[in-house]
Amino acid sequence: MKLKINQNELNKSINIVQKAVSARTPLPILSGILIEAKDNMLILTATDLDLGIKTYSPCEVEEEGAIVVQSKLIGDFVRKLPSNSYVNIETMENNNIEIKCLNSEINMLGNSASEYPENTFDNDGDSLFIKGEALKNLIKYTYFAAAQENIKPIFTGCLMEIKNNLCTFVALDGYRMAVKKIPVEYGGSISVVVPSKALLEILRIIEENKEDIEITVSESHISFKIENTTIISNLLEGKFMDYEGIIKDNFVTVVKAEASDIRDSVERASLLAKDDKNNLIILDIRDKSMQINSASEYGNVEENLSVEKTGEDLKIGFNSKYLLDFLKVIDSEKISINLIGKNNPCFITEEENKDYIYMVLPVRIS
Repeated sequence: MKLKINQNELNKSINIVQKAVSARTPLPILSGILIEAKDNMLILTATDLDLGIKTYSPCEVEEEGAIVVQSKLIGDFVRKLPSNSYVNIETMENNNIEIKCLNSEINMLGNSASEYPENTFDNDGDSLFIKGEALKNLIKYTYFAAAQENIKPIFTGCLMEIKNNLCTFVALDGYRMAVKKIPVEYGGSISVVVPSKALLEILRIIEENKEDIEITVSESHISFKIENTTIISNLLEGKFMDYEGIIKDNFVTVVKAEASDIRDSVERASLLAKDDKNNLIILDIRDKSMQINSASEYGNVEENLSVEKTGEDLKIGFNSKYLLDFLKVIDSEKISINLIGKNNPCFITEEENKDYIYMVLPVRIS
């Protein structure tokens, strides 16, 4: 293998696929990146057998070939090369690889490409196209509410449901739930649970892409084709919770307020709330005002906001992190906090966006 490629392109491609390299794997070969050169394209592949990423970059190929190289070493070296310079890559005997750039040169011992798992990107199933911006919002508004660790792995993923030309993403972890809906042009029906880890990597790639994205769903896998990059992930097995049965509308108190005002106040109050195991802040809603309180052995914080309120006065506690996770992703200027009671779920919505619901359970206060 012998090729020449721009450092920016190479560095970007390595950064994309590295997210699928597992730090701990029973197969040492999977700690590497598969590098292939053919048809004037550099193809990088990485997988941990749950998540796989393959990306294509244009380059000048003098001699086609393939090799597996230790991910961290090549990533660190290429990252430190001068930006926009040209990198020459050549394989030698005994799976050695030589990388040259200006006055820099590194020789690395690689592995034979024949040892790398094959067919990990084959995914025959139903396909649909979705706007990059739409998929970005579906993921951004929900993935953070998925469980990080759970006795039920199904809750570490997001439900992706399509029916009646409407795509719904749902994530929940037992303490909060996020539901986002966006219209799509797809007449069929799909209901699968995608690991939130895979969705986070897709979100990072979409940030630079406005094109339509092809999604293919089979019985066991889901793949996303974004320009020159394909991400494939195992689907999670099991039955997802009936999220529609959780959503209520029997509110006794409704508060409307400026999102930025609440975000800033909750951020300040959370500075002391971090000393509490529940990150507890208390909302005291009376008349046209809402007081946000937190306290610890180091002191207390009191924030007072003017709000629009209908219904009963109410005093309720929340984990400040769960409120901030919501407040940091929304784009609307005003939000509506819909309360059923001090010990019942709270439903928060955006004023300008009725297709998003965020539910959070309160923390009991004495």
